[in-house]
Amino acid sequence: MSAPVLLFTPKAELEPQSNLDTFINLCRQSHVLNAHQQFDKDVWNIGYFVGQNKVHRVIFSTLEASKSRDVEPAFPPPFLDFAKATIVYMQDKARVESQAPRIAALRFLEAALRLESKGSRPTAVDSVVLDTAVELAKKHASESVAYRVAGQLESIAELMDSKLFISLRQRWTHGMKKPKEVGSRISQEALKARQEKLPSAAALRALAGIFHQAVEAPHVLRSSFSALMLCAPERINEVLRLKRNCLVEGDGEFRGKLGLRWSGSKGFENTTKWLPSDMADIARNAIANLTKVTDPAHKLVAWYTANRTHLFLHEGAEHLRDQRVLNLSEVALILWGDASSKHAANAWAKGHKLKKQQLAGRSIGYLFEDVEQAVLNILPATFPYMLGDEKRLCMDAMAVMRTNELHQKRATYLCMFSCIDYTAIASRYSPGDVPSIFEDFKYTEDDGTPIAISSHSFRHYLNTLSQMGGMSSVEIAIFSGRKDIKQNCSYDHMTSAEVQAPISAALAAGFTSELEPVNTAVKTLFLRSEFKTLGLTAGHTTEYGWCLHDFASAPCQMYRDCINCEEQECVKGEKEKEENLRLLKKETEYFMRQARAAMDDEEYGADNWVKDLNVTLERVNSMLSILENPEVPLGARVRLDIKNAPLITNEKVKTIQSVKKQMILL
Repeated sequence: MSAPVLLFTPKAELEPQSNLDTFINLCRQSHVLNAHQQFDKDVWNIGYFVGQNKVHRVIFSTLEASKSRDVEPAFPPPFLDFAKATIVYMQDKARVESQAPRIAALRFLEAALRLESKGSRPTAVDSVVLDTAVELAKKHASESVAYRVAGQLESIAELMDSKLFISLRQRWTHGMKKPKEVGSRISQEALKARQEKLPSAAALRALAGIFHQAVEAPHVLRSSFSALMLCAPERINEVLRLKRNCLVEGDGEFRGKLGLRWSGSKGFENTTKWLPSDMADIARNAIANLTKVTDPAHKLVAWYTANRTHLFLHEGAEHLRDQRVLNLSEVALILWGDASSKHAANAWAKGHKLKKQQLAGRSIGYLFEDVEQAVLNILPATFPYMLGDEKRLCMDAMAVMRTNELHQKRATYLCMFSCIDYTAIASRYSPGDVPSIFEDFKYTEDDGTPIAISSHSFRHYLNTLSQMGGMSSVEIAIFSGRKDIKQNCSYDHMTSAEVQAPISAALAAGFTSELEPVNTAVKTLFLRSEFKTLGLTAGHTTEYGWCLHDFASAPCQMYRDCINCEEQECVKGEKEKEENLRLLKKETEYFMRQARAAMDDEEYGADNWVKDLNVTLERVNSMLSILENPEVPLGARVRLDIKNAPLITNEKVKTIQSVKKQMILL
């Protein structure tokens, strides 16, 4: 019998402990992550991942237990309640889909406390313990995982210090360098990374062949979902959340175009995306295939939506509804439509712990109501809503199939359906315990090796095509359903030759004929000596006008943020530059919507983005309002915020309009 653990708290930690106790009591009552109902449990169920059927769990186990994939032992007190409260509080302030990085950081922190003989007391955390936690992460995790853990430890330390659970002399930082990414386009590492993330030509040919050859329901479903992921760069969870009525025929400016209604994820809103014309027929065929192959399951969904407490009976078993006791052949007939599967029916009944009923002779049977309830218990846990998307009704969803219909060996249930999750699709893209979809159709790589791809390969492939096709970063981000435009770079796999190709073509065609639009208007050139008459010493063009800054005296302090600079002038009548201003307005309005949404989600720093973008938008609108004013003559020079800018003096220049933050010169 082991002796009880003695928990001694030093006097210096008593006040921090009081703060910590208050913090824990607050989080214990929170509805975030359903903490108010499961705070005393050491394993929390917190819903379903988007597009998945498995439950997302948070396991408050030690580092040692997690390494052996055990649920126990749990964190020792008093760290256990602190860890639970921290997960709840951080989720409330900064929501994440997966709790894995945060719980991993807490495991390393608790292990560091023990290693430093601190008795798993959260109030004993100091910079030494935090440094030790980082070293443990480096030792037990990959470089990239350790870096993410270190970032979470930094957030946890900041939380603990700000809430006075601990007292740090200065803000603690983990000091780890971000792992080097394969950013080069010409290294062997970059080539290998490119090949791993992009589908091969053989894989693309195979998918096209399977799409046209597929006849059996599992192959039709998987190949059709694959085709849709090649129509637009969508995440697999977004494809699996398509509605049955997802096709949109374009009207107005989109007349003749085909769109798909997509469910957004990772902060991006639901939207209709217009497909490339060459992919329209593919999308129509894929949706038609999916609608047809999922129709039997959809009939089951309709039945259980209207008859939640009654078992569905297919046409061949309808006569059994009023029968009190079912023999094994009748149970098999209801379940799988095969009356000969008596042994399987008996095993199924035993597995569901149904009570036997003695029939004539040595025959056994089961009560109809027991069979009915056992089948109803198989309904998706969130019915009538989809697993992994509790806002999407099963009635509206495309991704439903009869239970076991995608399984190679198990018999298909004729009386029950299941929600399709990403593993049912993605697991068959590579060889494994069961043959891949490519092996089923005898497709291989060109060298004869098995084809192996991931569902995300299609997203990387389409993003790379978009980069090569010259789409702007904003367009690629919108087309990909991406909230942060900076994420585009992770999907750019163009080789150095592909990046160089447009430049080489431009050089071959005469360079400026390709890089600059031909303007037949007469251009007036000025000698540098003439600048003196305007009080200028330098000048150069910008995207929106021309700049008065003298780079010989100082570098650009605005980092080319020309619209917010006082030394820029725009000239009315320069159509290309006015179009650049309108494009800037469109892009700024888009980023403003994203920043406001982030501020609503209380993301750190979002308020600063809203403030800065609002200033830019005001200046763009002010400039456009002048340039589009018919009373302002062509050739007028416009400068915003001239209060602190160098004055332009010339006897031929006169002010024709002056308002706050605006001045127009002739």
